[in-house]
Amino acid sequence: MIKAKFKLDVAKHVDYYAEDETYMVCLPYGWRFDDDIVHTRGYDTLKELKADVKTSVIPCTCVECKFHL
Repeated sequence: MIKAKFKLDVAKHVDYYAEDETYMVCLPYGWRFDDDIVHTRGYDTLKELKADVKTSVIPCTCVECKFHL
């Protein structure tokens, strides 16, 4: 079985909110975080975000992702 690997594009997938000083990553359809079926997560630093995305993003087959793919 071939495992797909998510490639983060900071310009497309990450938003920065200056008032909270937080970074939000919004995964595209077909991807989710491994610990729960969530597609969005917040981080305090961009370094923390990049490290977590490398290890915890997996392919998603939830109803919403299946509908949009």
